[in-house]
Amino acid sequence: MRARSALFTLFGDVVRPAGGQAWLSTLTGCMNALGFTPEATRTALHRMSAEGWVEHGKVGRYATYRLTPRGVDRLEEAAARIYRLRAVEWDRRWRLLMCAAAGRRPELAKALTWMGFGRLSSDTWVSPHPHGDRLATLLAEHDQPDALRFVTDARHADGDQDRRIVTQAWDFDVLHTAHADFCARWGRILVPGEPAAAFTTRIELVHHWRSFLFLDPGLPVSLLPVDWRGDEAARLFRSLYEAVEAPAWAFHDALAAVAPAAGDPAPARDPAASPFARGLAALETARRDPHCELGVPRVPEKETA
Repeated sequence: MRARSALFTLFGDVVRPAGGQAWLSTLTGCMNALGFTPEATRTALHRMSAEGWVEHGKVGRYATYRLTPRGVDRLEEAAARIYRLRAVEWDRRWRLLMCAAAGRRPELAKALTWMGFGRLSSDTWVSPHPHGDRLATLLAEHDQPDALRFVTDARHADGDQDRRIVTQAWDFDVLHTAHADFCARWGRILVPGEPAAAFTTRIELVHHWRSFLFLDPGLPVSLLPVDWRGDEAARLFRSLYEAVEAPAWAFHDALAAVAPAAGDPAPARDPAASPFARGLAALETARRDPHCELGVPRVPEKETA
């Protein structure tokens, strides 16, 4: 985990729910718990500020940081894309995009993949979802406003044809392996009760979870492979995330209590402001057994004293 990427996770999952703005001293304290020096944290913040992801301010001689609107959009779009798409019932129509430039421009191909398109050939892309103005805006931004778009009706096709499209357009082996690795790593962890350990567990857990936002195309439930492990990973994430929530916040609050404005009333905490913590129900598909919950063992109190 690099300092810049860790800060994105920290801003999304801690700073935003805690009011949206953080003192530099609080950020360096949080990052120190993750193994980053104050110098590495300041360097990463400077880079993120120069790139337009965060903005800094000053109160007297003390520095503060918050996400810019661009930074907020960056975090929100990845999470919202999957949560939004997975929760929508498929209308059994495939959207085809013919765009030769995507075969020559890696940045355009990456943007289409990010949006949820799969690649059928070098210049043919497919998605089960209507992307509306978002797709038009993306193509215009990449100087491809005239790329051809078609909608095909799959309501009278058999399921085998749909499965062939999914198999050709998306590599679910990579995502299956990623889900399996996530479950293997976090399924056997003992939940720490000590605040600093709980905080690092939470950030590392969310950081790992973020990787799925780049891999998962957000396909409808009916198109997911039979060996889909996303439900299992989602239940494990939520179980562990909730288990470390109280001690992790205790660690953050202790740092914030000695910040320059510690005497001011703290803003009300808003857990829903974290794009990684909400919408998990949308990732738990219809194949989930409502009576089967994944739990995680807790470290006995004597081990966390």
